[in-house]
Amino acid sequence: MPGRLTWPAAALLWLAAAGALAAQETPNSPPRRLLPAETGCDTTAAPAADSVYDADSVDQPVEPVRLPVEDMPLRVREVLRGRSVFRFVVEPSGRIDRCSIALVDETSREWTGAVLEELRVARYRPARKAGRPVRQVVHQIFTYHSDGRLQRPR
Repeated sequence: MPGRLTWPAAALLWLAAAGALAAQETPNSPPRRLLPAETGCDTTAAPAADSVYDADSVDQPVEPVRLPVEDMPLRVREVLRGRSVFRFVVEPSGRIDRCSIALVDETSREWTGAVLEELRVARYRPARKAGRPVRQVVHQIFTYHSDGRLQRPR
């Protein structure tokens, strides 16, 4: 099927504490701002009124899932490595609040675009506080190596 790629390379998802990630990410220029069309944000919807918690403020933080990026643009297949870092809010439903998706760092626009396609439909196990699901802010790193190697964030 054109556009679909079963590839041995892996896109791993990792959660990072906000403070640790902020300390690691010091780009020379600010990251580009994602447009609502890129994130799938419905700008006409009312923003959620619930509190948003950090991972250290909940009893059970959001659990990441392995998310294969299957629709790889042809241009990305030529890239040897890709790395994109996002910040977003996972809702109590386990879905991402698309309007909260922000790009923290990227090495390839094409790789970032491929990851965004999957983020729009991703599901997570939501954070829990006092036994109920709550909104949590997440920092996640997506890494791609065309030769199948895995790189874990430091």
